[in-house]
Amino acid sequence: MKKVLGHLEEQQQGFAVSPFVTFLMDPCFAPQDRLRFLPCVAPLMMGSSELASSLQGEDNPVETGTTPPESPYWAPFLKDLQLLDLHAFSDFNSMLQLLWGENCAPVREVLYDFIALARSATPLRRQILLMALQSVGQVALIAMEQVARELEASTRKHLRTVDSLRGQVQMRLLGEELLGVEMTAEEEQQALRDVNQVFSLVDELTDYLLEHVQEWFAGQQKPSRQAIMAEQIAKMSFRDFGNTRIASLCKSAGFTSADTQKVQQYFTFMTDSWSSRLVGEHSPWKSDISDDHTPFELSIALEGSRPEIRFLIEAQNHPTTLQTSWDDGLALNERLNKEFGLSLDHFNKVKDLFEPHNPQARFSLWHAFCLKPDRGAEIKVYLNPQARGPEHANAIVEEALSRLGFAHAWRFLSQVVMKRGAQDQVLYFSLDMGGQAVSRVKIYVAHRDAAPEDIEAAMAQAKEYVAGEARAFCEAIQGDDNKFSAPRSTLTCWAFTSDDDDKPYSATLHCPIRCYADNDRDALRRVRAVLDPKSHAVLDRCVWALANRPLEAGVGLIQWASMRREGGRVRTTFYLATEAYGTVAPRKSTSHRVHVPDLMNAEIFQLSA
Repeated sequence: MKKVLGHLEEQQQGFAVSPFVTFLMDPCFAPQDRLRFLPCVAPLMMGSSELASSLQGEDNPVETGTTPPESPYWAPFLKDLQLLDLHAFSDFNSMLQLLWGENCAPVREVLYDFIALARSATPLRRQILLMALQSVGQVALIAMEQVARELEASTRKHLRTVDSLRGQVQMRLLGEELLGVEMTAEEEQQALRDVNQVFSLVDELTDYLLEHVQEWFAGQQKPSRQAIMAEQIAKMSFRDFGNTRIASLCKSAGFTSADTQKVQQYFTFMTDSWSSRLVGEHSPWKSDISDDHTPFELSIALEGSRPEIRFLIEAQNHPTTLQTSWDDGLALNERLNKEFGLSLDHFNKVKDLFEPHNPQARFSLWHAFCLKPDRGAEIKVYLNPQARGPEHANAIVEEALSRLGFAHAWRFLSQVVMKRGAQDQVLYFSLDMGGQAVSRVKIYVAHRDAAPEDIEAAMAQAKEYVAGEARAFCEAIQGDDNKFSAPRSTLTCWAFTSDDDDKPYSATLHCPIRCYADNDRDALRRVRAVLDPKSHAVLDRCVWALANRPLEAGVGLIQWASMRREGGRVRTTFYLATEAYGTVAPRKSTSHRVHVPDLMNAEIFQLSA
């Protein structure tokens, strides 16, 4: 039973950051508007008694198409609809419309599914179903209580439904009662399936309710939430904005408070010289980290059950130039060395090669941080091989590798990976700053106008290459075009260690998904096709947590998707924009759609120049 209760807790945590609950608790919308879905749940309010009887094993099923017996919640629910002016009770027909109208049809179906599931279950299964429903009710009630408080504070209107529901959730007591129950392996698997079925039906229900509210918002001439959010973000400091987004991402990934605070502490430290500045309406420096020029990016790496949270920043000052960013990056290196003892030995051996002299270079020096739960932090620097011009990039990387003791690595890159001449260009040079006995470097190669077979041929050089895997990943993320010719090229990343530089110990494929997806709903659909199903919920929660808009209203929230195989396992990483300055408009839909749950928010505003 402990495993079942643990799984139930995970599902409850996921529901707590779902689009529906996030919307309910979003103060950017008026309380009345957040309750626009209430008429749709009339069948649930009327049928709650029948559902309760089914969960108790009482054999008095409701027939499809007939009205279930009235529940104790029905009368206060009707009064709330009248209070909020959400339904006109002019005659008997209007009451029938409330229960049997088209808007309620999906909710009725979910109610019938819940009742059928309960009636076919054993007594133990019914207890687990009840506990799962109570866990949903516990989260939903907390959100509804917040809306009720805001409504009463602003309008002095009091919601009776919340009062009638309060006190009904007693999941903790039931969980304690069941904790000592012994289950066979078959019973445990069935219980896990039942929990999944409950939350699947809840997702189906809440997705529909959000869609209903979204349709209402579409007809309103009101300022969009995105515009409201833009105004709020502009008044925040980079420190507050960044740490708020980090907290949302860490919570969605299941990080503890201690680990979340650790990520925030490093972000605060690494951005200390500039993060007190206000975000403002336009980026003062066209940072290449993200499409809207926000000078930091968040990402999540998924491998097994231990997600890793990372961020990438660009040191800067005001005004910022390539040279000042370089100087500020060097100053950050010294601070990291002094505060955390990070080694600068390898960096100092090559830093003169990468000092920027090319005014067209996209960046000069970036810093990355990553943390796995209950593990130490890792910090890397990213250098620009094209800092002196693209024509010098190869010579700079070759010399840098030689100085660091990786002389054989360049031969591999130039002769094996970069076979297409100028179409294959080194784009990033990464160094670990941990001071490990065995040092590591990573070189990122951009494959311009590459065909799927070009990417497959490059990735085939990896130690743990699986035939067809790279091509399948590319085609799932980027489509099955003959050539990948987007403004952002497909990348491969080659990691070498100082104890064996003849061949890379790992190779990573990076696909610029935002250059190919119609919008972020489409991007999430593409990602699901290549992601371990066990990680779907984690990624969904992370994307929803960072979204300030409907996913179909823009493209670029999910910027990159990467994949590497190491130690017999596949690791996927997703790079997420914070969209401090705007959103890239969606492309015209050309791809087949499947439903992916979305955070209903508001309209689009164009990317700032």
